[in-house]
Amino acid sequence: MSPSRHRSRFLLVLPLLAGAGTTARAQQAKPAEHGQMDHAAHLASLAARKEGAVPTQAGQAAYGAMAEIVRMLEADSTTDWSRVNIEALRQHLIDMDEVTLRAVVTQRDVPGGIEADVSGSGATIGSIRRMLLAHGPMLDAMAEYGARVEEAPAGVRLVVVAENPGDSGLVARIRGLGVAGLMTVGAHHAPHHLALARGATDPHGH
Repeated sequence: MSPSRHRSRFLLVLPLLAGAGTTARAQQAKPAEHGQMDHAAHLASLAARKEGAVPTQAGQAAYGAMAEIVRMLEADSTTDWSRVNIEALRQHLIDMDEVTLRAVVTQRDVPGGIEADVSGSGATIGSIRRMLLAHGPMLDAMAEYGARVEEAPAGVRLVVVAENPGDSGLVARIRGLGVAGLMTVGAHHAPHHLALARGATDPHGH
């Protein structure tokens, strides 16, 4: 065979080899389908990791709040499980969600603070009333604030003023906090949740 014919055949084979290599690389690079994954091996690798590498977030705030309370109840040897009511806590967390995310707030400045109409529709109305009618008196019991809350056609009307109307800084704080911020004032929420879970009949655990 002449050198020129040998070279021609060699040049014809090269593209075929290149194509085969490309196909093999493409097959190797193709991600595995979910159904073909080795789930047992995946779970085993997760189990082999150190505990510190395991996610700590519950994934949903209400679920995390309930899980924390359950852990506390389980760790307390005095827990009376015949009275425990996690469902009551869940319903309260639903109220918190409705008020925080779905209530409509119309706020106006008044001397010394704010007046706000908090309204909603459907289930949100009941949540607004349960939350604010309970929280208003707690604000009023604090030394800095004077608070009044009353039912309105689609929710409540809340008035919060500084006990000392001449305290311009406090007045500015009340107006800046607004209804949403004032609902967070006070360190009673976490104890309230625990009291609910333990079966307290009073909405705020008294």
